[in-house]
Amino acid sequence: MDLNTQYQTSNASERIGYGLTAQARVKGRFYLDVSALLRRLGYQMNTTVSTTTTEVLNGATYPQVSTATTHEDTRTRLIDIPFLVRYYGVGKHPGSPRWFLEAGGAYRFTNDIRTIIDSYTSSSTTVTCCTTTPTTPKHNSTEGLVVGAGIQFTDEFGIHVVPEVRYTRWVQPTFESLSTNTRLNQVEADISLTF
Repeated sequence: MDLNTQYQTSNASERIGYGLTAQARVKGRFYLDVSALLRRLGYQMNTTVSTTTTEVLNGATYPQVSTATTHEDTRTRLIDIPFLVRYYGVGKHPGSPRWFLEAGGAYRFTNDIRTIIDSYTSSSTTVTCCTTTPTTPKHNSTEGLVVGAGIQFTDEFGIHVVPEVRYTRWVQPTFESLSTNTRLNQVEADISLTF
């Protein structure tokens, strides 16, 4: 008898998140920016176990392969809290856009993990459903380092529109098991509305 196990994971995360941000002037051109951002992470993992046995029929031997497949669908919410120091450049004239650079840290924790696991075999068309015990993450929380840059636009009503790009390097993955690995490098484009 020969056993062969294959694991395959596919991404099921949402690309758009949302949250709140606050900014306060510290001194001169330096500001402190703190946000709370909600993201939805998900993955689907298939585990296929193939069993090969040798069968004898009319004196001849031939291989007989049977498979058992397990499908896991896990979804969770991630709450990211970046805390950054921003340095603003000076606009060419009052009210003109101002560029900024930012750096700092971030904290991430996992919330509301939901998992559904079903299975079936090649010898049966019946799907066995469902195990709903939430998957245990490798790390419920982690820290990260953040750098970014952006531009602040201000309209005639004093509303600030702030597009920016951030890079975060997380210290530990949220999920790490077999073929499932949460990425440690994160690049994101954000837009904020502040007053």
